Amino acid sequence: MPLSACARTCASLVHVLQVSDTPSHPAHVVGGFVRDSVLERESHDLDIVVRGDALAVAAEVAQAVHGTCVPINEQHGVARVVIPSPPEDTSTLGQPTMVDFVGYSDDICDNLAKRDFTVNAIAVPAATVARHLEDQTALYNAIMQNAVDPYGGLRDMEAGVLRVIDSMVFESDPGRLLRAVRLSRELSFTLDATTESLITASCHRLNDVAGERTREELLKILTLPNAADSIQHLDRLGLLAVLFPEMEECRGVEQPTVHFWDVLEHSIQTVATYEYVAGESDWRYGNDEMLEWVPDDTNCQAHLASMISNDASRGALAKLACLLHDVAKPQTKTLDDTGRARFLGHAQRGATVAAAILKRLRFSQDEIAYVETLVYHHLRPAQLSNEGLPTARAVYRFYRDTSGAGPGILYVAMADYLACRGPLFTMIEWHNVCDLMRFIIAEHRRQEAIVVPSKIIDGHELMRSLALKPGPLVGTLLEEIREAHATGVISSKEDALQLARNTVEREHGTVRTTK
Repeated sequence: MPLSACARTCASLVHVLQVSDTPSHPAHVVGGFVRDSVLERESHDLDIVVRGDALAVAAEVAQAVHGTCVPINEQHGVARVVIPSPPEDTSTLGQPTMVDFVGYSDDICDNLAKRDFTVNAIAVPAATVARHLEDQTALYNAIMQNAVDPYGGLRDMEAGVLRVIDSMVFESDPGRLLRAVRLSRELSFTLDATTESLITASCHRLNDVAGERTREELLKILTLPNAADSIQHLDRLGLLAVLFPEMEECRGVEQPTVHFWDVLEHSIQTVATYEYVAGESDWRYGNDEMLEWVPDDTNCQAHLASMISNDASRGALAKLACLLHDVAKPQTKTLDDTGRARFLGHAQRGATVAAAILKRLRFSQDEIAYVETLVYHHLRPAQLSNEGLPTARAVYRFYRDTSGAGPGILYVAMADYLACRGPLFTMIEWHNVCDLMRFIIAEHRRQEAIVVPSKIIDGHELMRSLALKPGPLVGTLLEEIREAHATGVISSKEDALQLARNTVEREHGTVRTTK
């Protein structure tokens, strides 16, 4: 009977381990795979250290398993073997398996001494892993019996503690500063006091880290549940001020009495309330009844779960927008005649500031545009109508103007309300907020059902009927027709032509109609 796809992936890894480990170049498995195996967490990638020329071993392994060898750092002897996932293997979602190779001279402990945290500085002979890879229990027992663990990583895992190898860990690689917080949250471990002190003392070195690497760690933090707690942790360690100096200006900026927190704490709490309304995490002031009122819309949920890039979901970026949505309040703060603080234009200016921050952190253009749109329009749902529910036209223009980001904006707006009121919220106010969001979603769905299935008229017929030449006017007329159709102003092709004719005559004089 043929092996399953998952078994074939496992068999490939066994083959990798067997080829890697020979008397001339003994090999050990290190790092995350060992850690995750002990913690019974999934891990599809391997880090292998070999004595001698790691580049040559990686090339040999790649040839044996029909993978690709990619030199990562030839000077330091680091290479990666990429093994394609079998098409039938749904467990890896089509993602290839990565095996990283690095060499050491004489003692495996020389390599472990260069690692970051004790839980990542454990090595197990490759042959041991190969023998037990397909049996989780046997692999766990084999690791416990055969591990090379000079820094007490197994002990720290049992205690749930993340501890640095030595005091120079962050000096040698400041990228580990964010990684420490992310890994502690991911593993539900506690950073030990010495590690926290070292992070605080080294936090300024975060500026030395490449934007791409900072972005990667930040996205991983935002993807985890309770990201707001992680952000609070970053703030306590001094990392948030270095990561987002623009946010530091928000600290202590008081707001009108309708707000419970200052601008900085409100911004962090908005991440927490977003996670609450999105069903990811609890909120300390929330209750079951509140969640029952959150609009239950599969299209919104699918939107937030969808990916803008390989590692950035719209939901994770929405959390980033929640954090940055009021970043321009310090710049726009004024006092009216009564002494009440006003922040006129903060959403528009904040969108510009947020875009500059994300550009500095090397986010992609699509990622920046999405966050910028959420920040720019985060007040708009509440502004769609002064009294009662918004008009069909207001809903149409909201979705038209927000470039497909409407669902994200609605969730940010709900989160913003809760983080504004904090423990002072009332259920009546919350019902009104949710009723508004529910109406906007339902009205948009109704309009889409009218307009999306078929166009009432296309540009060619419009030009032919009104004797128009190609140009911007045709696009303007088609958008006017689409809006009128979606909002119930017109319902037929004849109505559309008459509307277009009226517009042309009003703005451009008489129009010649063709038969």
